[in-house]
Order: sequence, then structure tokens, then C-alpha cells
Amino acid sequence: MKKQLLIIAVAATMSVAATADISITGDAIVSFAHIDIGTAASDNSNTEYQRVRLKVVGSTGDTKVTAVIRNDGVTRVDKQDGNGTWSALQMESLYITTKVGPVDIKAGDYWGTTGLGVRSEGGAKENAFSASTKTAGGWKLGVFTDKGSTIDGADSTELSASGKIGPVTVGLVHNPSSFTDITAQLKYKNVSIATEFWDDEEDNKDTFLIQASSEERGFKWDTAYIKNDAGAVDGGNSDFAPLGSMLIGKSNRGVIATAVANVGDFTKILGVAVSTKLSGDTVKVIYTTSIIGAGSGLATAEDKVTGTELIVSRPLGGATLTANIAKLSGADDEVLNATNIGLRLDIKF
Repeated sequence: MKKQLLIIAVAATMSVAATADISITGDAIVSFAHIDIGTAASDNSNTEYQRVRLKVVGSTGDTKVTAVIRNDGVTRVDKQDGNGTWSALQMESLYITTKVGPVDIKAGDYWGTTGLGVRSEGGAKENAFSASTKTAGGWKLGVFTDKGSTIDGADSTELSASGKIGPVTVGLVHNPSSFTDITAQLKYKNVSIATEFWDDEEDNKDTFLIQASSEERGFKWDTAYIKNDAGAVDGGNSDFAPLGSMLIGKSNRGVIATAVANVGDFTKILGVAVSTKLSGDTVKVIYTTSIIGAGSGLATAEDKVTGTELIVSRPLGGATLTANIAKLSGADDEVLNATNIGLRLDIKF
């Protein structure tokens, strides 16, 4: 009898495992950089960084549970922190997604982007809940709230709508107490144009973005213009790197060691980038002319600077090796007129 019960228990366990689906994916960064921009000659200008993330997804039916674990560049072989312990692993995200009829639901702690991300790329969503559905006309309607809407009443509640008006894809995200974000995107033949306007209703620090790209005879051209009403703009835009810059956007792609500023540190950014394939490598050149905002931490008054970048990426069988040189010029503070050099390996599995 005990043997029969054991066989039944094992069979039941195998049945549950057969109906469940578990996947493990992830990514890793290893980077080295020599930093001269903003660094005194007496300082150690070499820096290194490494990070590994594991994404575990368990699925059953329409429901998925996602957990993302990262080491944030610290392992047990690193030095102890001030408390005599090792800060090694942390839970980056933990959330569920499911469907209730035609409604898609997402709840938990995760990261998300509003619009095109110029003000809110990769922003933290804490104790968040979102629900969305598609109408018969193809429009997507949604509602989002985080932190249980407990901060300043309903300040964290957002309403959203997106769809097409003719050939133009439009999006609207509205928080009655905080902001309104409007986006529009159009593709015509080999030219793509996208624009975003963030209307800040709290601090009157609006942001406008327009970017365009095209591809012709093996060359890809990108242009971008960003205008901030004030420097040091509040908002989670340290992840946003215009034109794929490795000079602007410190938290882009995890960490960019050669980045010296964020989009919010500037009142204006105007840039152009051109890239092409060369012997299996992707070679990109970026030129930007920008105005550093007063109080940004880089300048006490508005300061016009130019940035020149050379980025070379090479695929390595599941990984990408990137080398870049980033130079800042024209700053009033001479310590900013220097060059950063970086090398990084990005791996996805």
C-alpha cells in the first residue's frame, strides 16, 4: 500500500510539472573604463563594473510569475561593507501577469517606461497594479497605480490610451496630479519620426523630444533634439541615452561607465549619429551640441558643450564587445574638456 501511495504521489508531482512552464534567461555586463572627463589628475581614473541578472518565469495557463535577481557588481570576494557583511544579491523585480477575460493585468514590483522614455525610461514601479484592454477599433486603454496610491492621494494613478490615427501611432498617459505625456510616431518608406512632450504639472519642468532616423545604402542616420524647461530635471531619465550615446545616460544598459551626465542635466541637446557595418563590426559616430543647465552639478551657470563619440561593436557568438571613445569639449570648466575610453562585454542568455 505504501508503495502504491508513493507511486501515486510521484505521478501527481510529474503531472503538475508537466502542466507548468519554467524558463530561466538573463544577461551580464563586464566593463572597464578610463575616465578623464571631470577627473582631477591626482584621482584614480580607472573603473570597472560587472553585473549579472537572472530572470525566472513560471507560467501556468494565462498567469505568469516573474522574478529577476541581480548581483549589482558585488560578490563575496569583494570587500565587506561598513557593517561587516557582503551586499551580494538583490531582488530587482517580482510581479505577476494574468488575464481576466479581455483585460491584461500586471501587479507587483517592476520597472517600466512611459512614452518614449525621455523622462521616464526604466522607472521604478513599486507595489504597482496595471490593467489594460484593447477596443474593437484597435485602441489600447489602461489604468496604472503604484504604491497603493497612498502618496498624496491619487498622485500615482495614471490613465493611458494608445492607437492609430491614420498612419500616425499616438499615445497618451495622464496623471491628473503630476504629468501628461503625449507621443506620436510615423514611418514613411525608410524614414521614421517620433516625438514626445512631457507636460509637468508639478514643477513646470516640461520636456520635448523629437527624433528621426533613416537608412540609405548601408548607412543609418539618426537625429535627435531635446529641450528641457530647466536643468537638473526631476524624473527617472538617467536610463535615456539619445542616439545610443555612451556619453549621456549613466544608467543606460545597466551602467555606462563613460557617461558623464544625464539628459536632465541639459536644457538643450541637439545631435546626429551615423552608423554602418564594416567587416562584421557596427561603427557609429555621434556628434552632439548641448547646453548644460545651471545647478546640474556640472556647471554653476549655463554652459554650451559639444560631445564627439566613436562606438565600435562586434558580435561574439551570443555576446557583444563594445569599445568607445567619448570626448567633451567647450566647457568653461577645463576639467570637463577631456576624453573617456571604455570597453564592455554584454551577454544575453
